[in-house]
Amino acid sequence: MTTAPVPGQPAAAFPVASPSGRAGLLAVPVAVVAVAAVVVGLLAVPTVLGLVLAGTGLAVLVSFQATLWTRQRRLTGALQRSQSSFRTLVKSSVDPVVILDDRFRVTFASQGIADLLGFDAAAVVGLPLLRAVHPDDRSAVSGILDADRIRPEELAVRTARIRHADGRWRLIQATVRDLRADPDVGAFVLFCRDASSRVPAAGIDPDLHEFSLTDPVTGLPNRAALVRSLGAVQREAHRRSFSLALVRISGLASEILAPDTETAVLRSLTARLTRALRGEDWLARGKDGDFVVLVDGSIADAEIVAARLVAAVGPVPIPGGSLRLSAVAGVAALFADVDTGEALRRGELALRSAATAGPGSVHRYDDALRVEEDRRAALRTDLDGALDRGELRLVFQPVVDIVMHRTVSVEALLRWRHPLFGEVSPTEFVPLAEESPLITELGRWVLREACATIAALGDADLGVAVNVSARQVRSGELVPDVISALETSGLPSSRLIVEITESVLLDDSHVIEDLTVLRRLGVRVAVDDFGTGWSSLAYLVGMPVDVLKMDQYFLSDVEHDPARRAMCRAVLQLGSSLDLPVIVEGVTNEAVLTLLRDMGHRYLQGYVFARPLEAGQLAAGEWDMRSALPDAVTPAQS
Repeated sequence: MTTAPVPGQPAAAFPVASPSGRAGLLAVPVAVVAVAAVVVGLLAVPTVLGLVLAGTGLAVLVSFQATLWTRQRRLTGALQRSQSSFRTLVKSSVDPVVILDDRFRVTFASQGIADLLGFDAAAVVGLPLLRAVHPDDRSAVSGILDADRIRPEELAVRTARIRHADGRWRLIQATVRDLRADPDVGAFVLFCRDASSRVPAAGIDPDLHEFSLTDPVTGLPNRAALVRSLGAVQREAHRRSFSLALVRISGLASEILAPDTETAVLRSLTARLTRALRGEDWLARGKDGDFVVLVDGSIADAEIVAARLVAAVGPVPIPGGSLRLSAVAGVAALFADVDTGEALRRGELALRSAATAGPGSVHRYDDALRVEEDRRAALRTDLDGALDRGELRLVFQPVVDIVMHRTVSVEALLRWRHPLFGEVSPTEFVPLAEESPLITELGRWVLREACATIAALGDADLGVAVNVSARQVRSGELVPDVISALETSGLPSSRLIVEITESVLLDDSHVIEDLTVLRRLGVRVAVDDFGTGWSSLAYLVGMPVDVLKMDQYFLSDVEHDPARRAMCRAVLQLGSSLDLPVIVEGVTNEAVLTLLRDMGHRYLQGYVFARPLEAGQLAAGEWDMRSALPDAVTPAQS
């Protein structure tokens, strides 16, 4: 006796309670013995004993039949409950569900398929899936189904054109789960959603309008498809609330990943983000590899969705280990009177703000971000002529040897006094300069100006440190620029220190060659912001480096944080082991000064000694800290 499944539903999709192994093995022998007892009792044994045996055998048969009937009813009930649970789950699914067998034939389709493609669910059962797929998209669809089995805990996402009942092509995004190895399912399960533009543009051929615009790696709609859908959504924004969420993932260093590994990582991320979405949300790829979601709801809804997406990003397994990833997100509301380009710009402004705040941040767009962006645009434009207009100048901050109580060098720092905005922080304008070749021109000017200023002081020992941008180092022009600055100013090469960032040491071999040439000329090379980038003993050994400058990040709450103090000691020990002096930046108060001195640090720089000095103060001798360095140091007044 069997119980038929729901029409159109494969039996393999229903969990079935397994019979007890012991009961199954004993069933046949017990039945045989009971029948034998009846026969023997009636035919081969004297009357009374025969009747007893026959009665006993008959009782056993009746009991056995009753047990079988009870057990069958229990199994049938379990199967019916399983079927009911399956139907409930399918009906409660936001997306239409399709189940395929090993030959990619449809064995089940939920009723939602009627709304999606216009077909009755029962009518598609038994049909091959690929017959409905656009010929140009069949290879991508069959590829995921023919590939090595997807792990049950993972999902694959594919987007393809599927023919609608009215003959049009609809862009359908399917999340595929391979459950063929699951004995309770034994099939492919597809969760489908409409990825087509919500409102076709008037006068456009529907086939062209629905043409597949997908990202080849993730299978998601690409930026062109996003722009189309965004335009359609904004035309509805006067009736309903829609929002935009942009997600940027950090840690995807494609230059160190094999192409197939990068593809696997992106597909794994796509699956994670898809699982974090609500049914009505629409996921696509945006500019520079960002993920973009059209959110059916308010900006508050978008913040909730964005937070879920950011939380879904984390370590991704790769061959030989795992890739640590993090994400940030920016959200913006969509309005009918705001065009597509402006809507995306608002989302990108919010995303940039979140990226500045750090991993895991979710920021929403507001007018303050637009004001900040307008300021950045104005600064970017005005910086181009700031040097010619005389708005740029150098200031100099002393580096003090607290053992010998004297200033050993000064660091040249670039400053900009804008005619409208006043003093602009270097943290604001230097990154703008680094976005263009202008940074090389500025770096060349800083080298000349710094060397000339220090050479004019007449002190034979004072050195000057100049920060050199990565762009200037990579340009191959650093050595000629340094030689020109030294020859023009007359400053001895031994008094010039060139400061570079850690990452520059990992660049092309010509960078190391250029730094080696500078050292042969007598110029010293310092690694700036040491400890915040790629720091390791391995890369420092044998590198053309003379000085380490410990980043002020290590001094944050160093008085109370044992871990920070341990890092300060570790950097000093590393420098000592390599015979490299360590300069500590950002020393702002006497308590930190005393702590560092007790650790053994000798070379310090910061407001505790002096704020950056103008050229006139430098010429007046205010750089000399000897008179300000008795055993008890008095912090400089701001």
